Amino acid sequence: MKQGRQNLKNVFMVVSSNVLTILVALFLGFILPKKLSIQDYAYYRVYMLYIAYAGFFHFGLVNGIYLKYGNLDVEQLPVKIFRTYSYAMALLQGLVVAGLSILLFAGGFFMEADKVIAFAFVIINIPLINIKWFYSSINQFTKRFVIDSYVTYLQNVLNLAMVLFIILFGWYDYIIVLVLLTVCNFLCMAIVMCQNRQIVWGSGAPLSETGFLPLIKSGFFLMLSEFIGIIILGIDSIFVDNLFSQTDFAMYSFAVSVITGIYTLISVVSNLVYPYLVRVSQDKYAEYYTLMSDMLVTVAVFSMLAFYAVKFIILEWLDKFIPSIPVIEILFGTVVFRALITLVCGNYFKVLKLIKSYTQNNVFAIAISFLLNVAAYLIFRDYIYIAVASLLSFVIWYVVTDRIFIRQLKISFGGYAARYICILASLTVFFALRDTEPIRAFFLYFACSVVICLLCFHRQIKTVIGLVRGR
Repeated sequence: MKQGRQNLKNVFMVVSSNVLTILVALFLGFILPKKLSIQDYAYYRVYMLYIAYAGFFHFGLVNGIYLKYGNLDVEQLPVKIFRTYSYAMALLQGLVVAGLSILLFAGGFFMEADKVIAFAFVIINIPLINIKWFYSSINQFTKRFVIDSYVTYLQNVLNLAMVLFIILFGWYDYIIVLVLLTVCNFLCMAIVMCQNRQIVWGSGAPLSETGFLPLIKSGFFLMLSEFIGIIILGIDSIFVDNLFSQTDFAMYSFAVSVITGIYTLISVVSNLVYPYLVRVSQDKYAEYYTLMSDMLVTVAVFSMLAFYAVKFIILEWLDKFIPSIPVIEILFGTVVFRALITLVCGNYFKVLKLIKSYTQNNVFAIAISFLLNVAAYLIFRDYIYIAVASLLSFVIWYVVTDRIFIRQLKISFGGYAARYICILASLTVFFALRDTEPIRAFFLYFACSVVICLLCFHRQIKTVIGLVRGR
């Protein structure tokens, strides 16, 4: 009973703190574009585009630790070994900053000054984000979700305070925005270090006894796999940034910022799932894969209702970004597939230790994304079709990935047919309502989604209700 209450508290804290993250991200996503000029917003989005890749620069160390120690509670952690990981992480980030600074100094002569400034802030923030994530991931796999959620709440409060200061003092300059973001990142990093102070300071184990390099080796490709979604959207944004006008880039990156908010919740909930899934009996893997996939499709289908709220806000309050609405609508279609890939497939790749298959599958996904973007540009020369290419990339990525587990877990046709029917029917309704007034479309889509999900998943919904009630 006590464990059940703790699990419920963990779920509540993670979900509530990250729902707040979504709301704050959406708030920032609408306030900053409203207040900044198109020019300033474009440079701010250059920073946001490349800082999304900060996680590459821990080179899989965090993922390797997650894989090796993900089934341990905090009392079971080898403290001296983790202190060595802390020192190694700090040194690694210092080397990254030095190396990237040299590259920026050399390449800065060929870039405009504002882009150099944006890239400089990227370099400064990479260690702040990665070190924060290093300790935050330890909080998560040891199931200390509550204290980790406190930091998420604080980060949201700091972001809100940042916006209020910007509005209050009229600081409508992208450089000031980036300075304030850097301060927020530093404070959050310092707090998670204090939460894990027992592994921050003190004597550590010799590096040779920690398995440091094997952790990098095992974690690198998993890290790469988890960034595939960002890579796919990043490829799109890089294409638009370099092949279209700065105004087009501002419109496309605004659309991506909206979708990224939804992805944030998906990513964090994924970290909630793994520590419990890794403890599940192996003979239940196939059953849980199907049940998790079906229920997540239901959640993702209803999460797409957020599009109509976004569309309404743009039409009524942010009219200079009206050209981004078709792109946002198309990219919203990726939410279902991203949710399934990250929350279900990604966690099952970890649990089953199918890292090689995961890597091969995701390299294929990157190649498909790149080729579809090239084709979209050469054929249509319109950034809306770049978004279409992104959606098609996610569809292909999910279908190929899902087939791996259907074969691996020996799931019958009946175990996945309803899921595919639900996705197809829901997306058909969603895109059929594209020219409908947003409030009316909201209720029409909601009604259709209720009917579709009940028809496809009525048995699964009863099962979940029974599990919640403890039956």
